[in-house]
Amino acid sequence: MRCMYLVLSLLISRIAFAQSDTFTIHGKLQNAKSSKVFLYIADIITGTSRTDSVLVSNGSFAFKGDAKTPLKAILFSVPDNNRLDFFIEAGRIEIDSKDSLHNAVIKAGALNSDFITLRRLTDVIDTDIRNYNRAMQAIIAASPEKRTDVEFQRNWESKRKSAYEELQKAYQDFAINNPDNIASVFAIANVGGTNNDISIIQPLFERLSSRVRTSALGKVYEGKIKKLAQVSVGAIAPDFTQADTAGHAVSLKDFRGKYVLIDFWASWCAPCREENPNLVKAFERYKEKNFTVLGVSLDRPTAKDAWLKAIKKDGLPWTQVSDLKGWNNEVCKMYSVESVPKNFLIDPTGKIVAKDLRGAQLNEKLSEIFLDKN
Repeated sequence: MRCMYLVLSLLISRIAFAQSDTFTIHGKLQNAKSSKVFLYIADIITGTSRTDSVLVSNGSFAFKGDAKTPLKAILFSVPDNNRLDFFIEAGRIEIDSKDSLHNAVIKAGALNSDFITLRRLTDVIDTDIRNYNRAMQAIIAASPEKRTDVEFQRNWESKRKSAYEELQKAYQDFAINNPDNIASVFAIANVGGTNNDISIIQPLFERLSSRVRTSALGKVYEGKIKKLAQVSVGAIAPDFTQADTAGHAVSLKDFRGKYVLIDFWASWCAPCREENPNLVKAFERYKEKNFTVLGVSLDRPTAKDAWLKAIKKDGLPWTQVSDLKGWNNEVCKMYSVESVPKNFLIDPTGKIVAKDLRGAQLNEKLSEIFLDKN
């Protein structure tokens, strides 16, 4: 989970991206029950993550900033809890509505025009997902015992998975059927998600027209695909060196000759901590069979104690390294890690042989490698 940094300001806010090309957002919410509007920038293509907010004054609000590359963004209003998905493009962006952000009309560049076409397809699915989740949460609020009801949770998870697959197919179909639409780049990025399966996203991207692939957004995503290829299955894992918990330099090449699972995690990451017992079992089972784990923490400079305490509490016996730069961890950026937990299994020659192995999948892969029949 990425951390968002909230910067409150009034009237016109400025978001600095250390880039160029100014954008302005001018919004009018006539008769809307909104007192404040938040601007969330969580762009999965550029990895940009920022938050800002302004008060609504006489039905109007405004934001200003710089963005050389178009950025996916969300406007969210309170207390009426409405949202509007759109792209930040250089120039003037006008947002106008007689009642709410959800029903707002956007006047901007070509990218937003294309994105509206995509939204018409995905909004219906998104709305169904949100409504279903709200209904399930209401049931839990009324009957707390449902939290531990295995059948209830299984049905909920099945529904979520089905909706996610439907959404993924909608994005994929849009990209295939609209090769000359710039929004198709964003659609492909959503198909990739946080797993970024290059075997899926690269062919989709190559189907796009030259105009789209060479657009500002297309060039950024093409660069991302090239970087992902460097850490895809079959590639030689990029070497790196970081300090362990005692401050000693540790390099990936030190593990050459072994199977090593590079495990990206953080003390604050609940799913990571939940997976740790499974990792410990796998380590103990195969440590005498040429297998080990190398932990890379995404903890921040102020969280070294939390990192060390988590290692001790979870009983992690393998080598741990970190530069304590959070999401700016150099290894994290080298391996294009956008969410945790995430891992890469490296063979004795240094080749990446698998990614994102958790739970039963990790056990099955290691059993296959070491011909463990038990």
